[in-house]
Amino acid sequence: MSLSTTVEKKDAAAAWHEALENIRGRIHRQTFDTWFRPLRCTGNGDDGVHLAVPSKFHLDWISDNYLSFITEQLSGICGREVEVRLEIAPELATAVEEAAPASPERSAPSTGEVKAAPICRLNERYTFETFVTGPSNQFARAASQAVADKPAHAYNPLFIYGGTGLGKTHLLHAIGLQMLERERGTRVIYVSTEAFMNDMIDSVRHEKMEAFRARYRSQCDVLLVDDIQFLGGKDRTQEEFFHTFNHLYESERQIVITCDKLPHEIPGIEERLRTRFQCGLLVDIKPPEMETRVAILRNKAETEKITLPDDVALFLATNITSNVRELEGSLIRLQAFASMYHAPITLELAREQLKSLASAPERALSPEHIQKLVANYFSLKVSDLRSQRRHRAVSLPRQIAMFLCRKHCHLSFPEIGERFGGKDHTTVISAVRKIETSLGNDGDIKKSVEAIETSLLV
Repeated sequence: MSLSTTVEKKDAAAAWHEALENIRGRIHRQTFDTWFRPLRCTGNGDDGVHLAVPSKFHLDWISDNYLSFITEQLSGICGREVEVRLEIAPELATAVEEAAPASPERSAPSTGEVKAAPICRLNERYTFETFVTGPSNQFARAASQAVADKPAHAYNPLFIYGGTGLGKTHLLHAIGLQMLERERGTRVIYVSTEAFMNDMIDSVRHEKMEAFRARYRSQCDVLLVDDIQFLGGKDRTQEEFFHTFNHLYESERQIVITCDKLPHEIPGIEERLRTRFQCGLLVDIKPPEMETRVAILRNKAETEKITLPDDVALFLATNITSNVRELEGSLIRLQAFASMYHAPITLELAREQLKSLASAPERALSPEHIQKLVANYFSLKVSDLRSQRRHRAVSLPRQIAMFLCRKHCHLSFPEIGERFGGKDHTTVISAVRKIETSLGNDGDIKKSVEAIETSLLV
């Protein structure tokens, strides 16, 4: 899926310029200025059109949310399938900042005469106010707020761990932004582990290690480090980070670290670093519950000024259960398609555009799939539905699942009971009748059943 080599560089640039103009008319202005305006076409090669981005942060966000949209635009203009290649060009960051009078990101404070490190800037969208809090992340949010309120007093270090796309980076930015809001002169450094390592390598190569150490130690009040798991196996970088950590910790300056796993689970990390990560507070972020996922979508829709119907929000939240970034990205892609064709966002459009999220018809009619959807909706495990637990938090979802199995799988009551851990057929009969009655007089149960059926019958 490569762009033909007969297309010259100037043609690629012209195609990109035309694509930008098309995108400008279909995307909210702030979104366009933040993510599309900074991109530069650097030509094309056998492997596709090359677009330069100013930072890894831009690269990751565009890859997750807009790459397919950009590819579709360029393919339409070029009259052929085009593969888009993104590459980081740090020099664009300065050029973009000078060209744009109202940048949506806030730079980290100056570090004096020492040359600024290649440090990612704080994104002003990632505040505590825009972080949607639910049972899955409320402890991590509260701990982050406490650190922002009283750096190096509440929890130091703060170690936030959890899966990809759950909000760890959001909290890092929120901590830094609030600290700057409270005291503008606070020297906050937000840096990915990869950027820290690359900065160190560059400093070694140019014999500027003194400046490197000053930047991260004596001229840093708060160090926010993202994705520390990438430190594994990097012995020289671990050595420098170890001494940086010690210096900041002993001088009572705040350190916040994110990771995709617990310290003792990180491969290739020295024991002395593990113990230091564990000496503070460890908090986790879990995949969001159904209500939180819907709230995240509504919050994103409000921020991007997207009209999002309730049934579409429920459809997306039911089908995307473990990754906030993917959840938000699905909404952005849906909005991009709707804008491109001047169509409203509807459930039918969502089903058509997000087929990869929907289940195959034969799977949708199986009791196992119904159990999985119900468990996801209520933030349970399938094993909970098949267990002997009688607490309402489990028994009600189990009854709903039995009702849906009876309605859509056409199984006998004994067969359904067998699928739920060997329940007696009378238990299944009682469950089905209870839900049938509740659909007429209990709005919450009716809403839950309809939401699950929306995702089941796609």
